[in-house]
Amino acid sequence: MRLTEWPRMPFLNDEVKEWIAMELQSLGVEDLAVYALEAGTEGDERRVMVATEVGLLDHRYAPFGSSARYRLAMLMYPWQVLRGVELRADTFRLWAREHRTRWSFRLHHPHFEAATESPDLGQALCDLARVCAVMAEPFGVPAGRVSSDVPGAIPGGPRPIPPTAVHVGEGEEVIELSDEERAAVPSRSDDQG
Repeated sequence: MRLTEWPRMPFLNDEVKEWIAMELQSLGVEDLAVYALEAGTEGDERRVMVATEVGLLDHRYAPFGSSARYRLAMLMYPWQVLRGVELRADTFRLWAREHRTRWSFRLHHPHFEAATESPDLGQALCDLARVCAVMAEPFGVPAGRVSSDVPGAIPGGPRPIPPTAVHVGEGEEVIELSDEERAAVPSRSDDQG
């Protein structure tokens, strides 16, 4: 779901949409996905996550000094710093031919959690999760790079599991490994732990 498609309720009024649109224009980017939710103890704050091609924009819209004055604060997280993208779906039967799905989305960094049973807001959560999962740099080697380009990465990647039979030279014998023994052989991925 895009910013212009987000319904006025819940959680976004025209002023917030206009201010976010001005920020996007200043950055020279478009929104790829948006999700808004209620924040704060009074229910008068909003948190709006906007995925763009340059990063995730984390907005907080809240009273500033009094309930008559509001401000929008934004912090941009480049995609390389996002960690722990999780999307969960729990679909359950209500009646014979009725079901409901509860969607929940979580980011470990920056910390963000949201859940909904609304089909429209569920689609918006899926859109945000999809963009984050595709754009965020994985914990391992970044897409399009080889391990030799990444400091601290072990060249050549994980070690292959040794074959069950090896070439026999003078004074050597063939060793057959069981599945359990093969599983116990360390790999380079174990070293990276």
